[in-house]
Amino acid sequence: MSRLPDGVYLVLDADVCAAAGHAPAAVALAAVRAGVRTVQLRAKHAGVRDQVALAVAVADALRDAPPAVLLVDDRADVALAARSRGARVDGVHVGRSDLEVADARALLGPDAVVGVSVGRPGLLPEAAGADYVGAGPVRLTPTKPEAGPALGADGVRAVADATALPVVAIGGLSAADAPTLRRAGAHALAVVSAVCAAPDPGGAAAALVDAWARAAVPAVTR
Repeated sequence: MSRLPDGVYLVLDADVCAAAGHAPAAVALAAVRAGVRTVQLRAKHAGVRDQVALAVAVADALRDAPPAVLLVDDRADVALAARSRGARVDGVHVGRSDLEVADARALLGPDAVVGVSVGRPGLLPEAAGADYVGAGPVRLTPTKPEAGPALGADGVRAVADATALPVVAIGGLSAADAPTLRRAGAHALAVVSAVCAAPDPGGAAAALVDAWARAAVPAVTR
């Protein structure tokens, strides 16, 4: 069984939240109460101390919320520092320029959830030892302009067909993408602006969770 919940996966982007006038911890809490079960913290332009403080604040906000996996984007050191302050941080999601999966797991421990970004099936060997892979961008998006070429749903399917690991689709996605991506083999639908920039983040998250549930397809044995 996967240690990563299926369904809607929120990339909690501090910059997108700030531009929309939202506190990241409040967005995370509203999303988890709406049924989101994974939250990945992303604060690309914040200093490391601010990233630690953000991780602690979000973990504190989620303390009495329904169960959810809390991950830190890129920085295993931020996850470790937040843990040292008593925050429940489950793991880290790394990109190709970050720590290797084995190094991240060595730092965070065997029970940590470790994900890795994969742009195409040929990069899957880099995911050895990971708990899941992120496939994207499905579409090009302004929240991560440095991402590689758009994969589309067919690219997500190619990654899913080439690995037994759960696949998280990401990149310019909305509730309307849930049926296509579930049919393509996605384990989860990752969103940024669809929740962080929404006037009502909790309502937006609930709509995504509902769309994912309604798009359920029969399990396929690979």
